[in-house]
Amino acid sequence: MIKVLYNFFITIFYIPYCLIIIFRRFNKKEHKVKFKEKIFLGDIKRPDGFLFWFHAASIGELNSIFPIIDFYLKKNAKFNFLITTVTLSSYYEFEKKYKNNNKVFHQFLPYDSKYLIENFFKNWKPNIISFVDSEIWPNFFLRIKKEKLPFILINARITKKTFQRWRLIKNFASNIFDSISIVISSNKETVNYFKYFNTKNLKYFGNIKFCSEVNEVNSDSDSQLNLNSKKVWCAVSTHSGEEIFCANVHRIIKKKHDKIITIIIPRHISRTKKIFLDLKKMGLNVQIKNENQNVDQNSDIVLINYYGSVKKYLKKFDQIFIGKSLLKKRERDSGQNPIDAAKMGCYVFHGPYVSNFQEIYDYLDSEKLSEKISNPNVLAEKLIENFQIDQKRKTEKQDKLNNYSSEIFQSVIKEYENFIK
Repeated sequence: MIKVLYNFFITIFYIPYCLIIIFRRFNKKEHKVKFKEKIFLGDIKRPDGFLFWFHAASIGELNSIFPIIDFYLKKNAKFNFLITTVTLSSYYEFEKKYKNNNKVFHQFLPYDSKYLIENFFKNWKPNIISFVDSEIWPNFFLRIKKEKLPFILINARITKKTFQRWRLIKNFASNIFDSISIVISSNKETVNYFKYFNTKNLKYFGNIKFCSEVNEVNSDSDSQLNLNSKKVWCAVSTHSGEEIFCANVHRIIKKKHDKIITIIIPRHISRTKKIFLDLKKMGLNVQIKNENQNVDQNSDIVLINYYGSVKKYLKKFDQIFIGKSLLKKRERDSGQNPIDAAKMGCYVFHGPYVSNFQEIYDYLDSEKLSEKISNPNVLAEKLIENFQIDQKRKTEKQDKLNNYSSEIFQSVIKEYENFIK
C-alpha cells in the first residue's frame, strides 16, 4: 500500500518538479544543458567494460568517494565510472577532478520515477552500485533489488529524525533496505537504526570523509596574511551569536597579548554587515576583508567577506574554532565538518553542540586533535597556551590522521573486493 501511494505521489508531482527544474535552470541554479538529465532521458552512452556507479548528492559526499575511484582507475584500465549527483556545485567539482578523464562520466540523478529509472538502467547497465551517505530513493533501491546487483550503501547515515519517519512505515523501509548488499556506516548510531529494519551485513570502520583529499591551496595571496609579528587565531563557519562569543575571547586574550588578531569567517557572508556593526558596538577595531585585500594589522577582528577562503586560513594558522556548535537552539542540527581542519594539522576547538558530526568530534577529542569548550574564558586560556605550537607538532597531528584514514580506506576497499570479479 505504501509503495502504491509513493508512486502515486511521484507521478502527481512529476510535472511540478519539471517546472521547478526549468525555473531553476533560467535562474542559473541548474546546468543550462544537463538539467534535462533530471527530468527527461539522458543522452550519454555507456562505455564498454565493467562499470561502477556512484551516487553522491553534493560536494562533501562526492569528495569522499574520489579516493575509491582513483584507486580503481589505477588498478584496472578496463574499469569505467558513472557518477551521479544532484547539485550544480557537485557537477563543477566533478569537472575539476575528472573533466579530461574518458573513463569517468557524470550524469545528474533522474527523478525517482519508474519510467526514467527503467531507461537509466537500460542505458548504463552498472555492474556495481554505491549510494553515499543518506541518499535513499525507494524506486531506485527496488529496481536495484530486482536487477540483483551488488549494492553498497557507503558512509551510510540515518539521523534520529529520519529514523523516526522510517519506523512509521517499517515494512516498506525493510523491503527497500533489503536491496542493499552491505551497509558501510558512517557512525554506530546508524548501525543500530539499520538493525531495527533487519538489514543484513552492517559494517562500521569510521567516517570515510576522513579519506577525502585535502585539495592544494593556492598560496599566491599569502602575502595578504603576513602577520608574523601577531598572535592569530581563526573562527570558521560561525553562525549568529558566535561572533560575539569570539569577540569576547579576543578581548580576554588582548589583556595578555596586545598584538592579537582574530579572523572570523562567517558561514553566510550575507551577515557580514550586521556582524561588523555588532562588533563595533563592543569597541573593537573591525576590518571587513574582501578578496585580494591585505589584512589591516591594526585590526582587532578581521571579517572575511568572500567565499572559498577557508582552506587558505586552515593552512596558514594553527588554532581554529569551528562554529554552529555553541547554540543550544540548534542542538538537533549542529556542528560543521572538522575533517579538513584536522587533516591540515590545525588544533580544532568546538562548542558542545555537534550532533551532525558527533562521532567525528568524539574521535578527534579522544586523540587530542580537538577540544570542546563552552565559555570565552576557557577558549581564551587554551589559545594562549597553544600559541607556541610548532611545525613538528602540526606534522605529528597530520601523520596521526593520515594513518587513521588509511586504515578506514583499506577496510572499505576490502569490502569492495568481495563484489568485483
